[in-house]
Amino acid sequence: MLRILLLLLFALLLWAAFGKLDIVASAEGKLIPQSYVKIVQPFEQGLISEILVSEGQHVQAGQVLMRLDTTMSDADGKAISADYFIKQIARRRIDAELADKAFKRRPDDPETLYNEALAQYRANRHAYHTALEEERSIRDKAQSELAAAKQASTKLTETLPHYQKQAEAFAELAQDGYVSRFEAADKQREYTERSQDLKTQQHLITSAQATLTASSRKLEQISADYRQRLQAERADLGSKLDKTQAEYAKQQYRHELLELKAPQDGIIKDVATHTIGTVISPGTILMTLVPKDEILRAEVWVSNQDVGFIHQGQITKVKLASYQFQKYGMVQGEVAHLSADATDANQQGTGASAPPNAKSPNGQPYAYRALVDLKAQELIVNGIKHALSPGMQVTAEIHLGTRTILEYLLSPVMGAFQEAGRER
Repeated sequence: MLRILLLLLFALLLWAAFGKLDIVASAEGKLIPQSYVKIVQPFEQGLISEILVSEGQHVQAGQVLMRLDTTMSDADGKAISADYFIKQIARRRIDAELADKAFKRRPDDPETLYNEALAQYRANRHAYHTALEEERSIRDKAQSELAAAKQASTKLTETLPHYQKQAEAFAELAQDGYVSRFEAADKQREYTERSQDLKTQQHLITSAQATLTASSRKLEQISADYRQRLQAERADLGSKLDKTQAEYAKQQYRHELLELKAPQDGIIKDVATHTIGTVISPGTILMTLVPKDEILRAEVWVSNQDVGFIHQGQITKVKLASYQFQKYGMVQGEVAHLSADATDANQQGTGASAPPNAKSPNGQPYAYRALVDLKAQELIVNGIKHALSPGMQVTAEIHLGTRTILEYLLSPVMGAFQEAGRER
């Protein structure tokens, strides 16, 4: 009998020494879509005007889920649009003036804005042409005066030698006593007057030529100043128009954001409000969207005690709380990702719970986020398929390695031995 007990004990020791046990780390979490659950939130503060979906409704990508009040946006859009049309029409009016063409209306031009621009076009052209006509009148007068002075100067130049000869002849006759001195003096006076008239006409020619040159330059200056003013106005208007276009594009984008649309196909979940007229703040999560027909993966939270032994690629078995693993089995998986830092479980965005033993020094739970790729997206028992759904609670058993039964039995003793005598 003793021999049998000794043999059994020896066999038990051999089994404990060579028998292997799997070392696993348990991590709790839930199933999530591969692209994660989407949130729907407004870009800026507003009022809800329409709620177009309900909890559990299937929606398609781009479908409008909710609309915000557009009163303020419409007013801003109209103001920017009017300013844009004003600047655009003004630039076309300037281009027409520079090209010396008629300013024509386009089909999309607002009548009031076009009429205002047309009135300015006509006023500018009238002022420009009036200035040109006034200066041309001065130039034409100078040309007439120049022509008359040249004609008179030519006539005097041709007749002056005759007057000179008459004066000289009468002077000789007066010396010989054939004519009186008064007659000789009268001829000399006529010659002197004609000489002065010639000088006067020459001065008039010089003055008319100067006036004509100045008038021509003035005409060029009027045109140059007119075009320079238009070019400066166009350049300034161009920069303002670019700015207005940017503001208009930005306003259009903000207006489009007042329609909250589905980012992809999915199922509506967690609608935050059902009240029309609710005031919402920027970034408020109004609903979530669970992606449809996407590959699921397990998001689990690993405790600090286990994270040092977990790495990418480790084999994992995933238990689902919805299906008893004793009957339905487990889903095989593989660790695909492990976060680089711990996360406060109370502030997780996904809502999964960290293990209760993962505590920070201040008592708050901390855990490392891990993603597990699943080998199957359903459980099959007796030929019946049991689908997996996002949000199912899971427990992932991550395979860390093996150890002997003896190591397992002696680990508490070794731990107590190492800690013995160290208590304060």
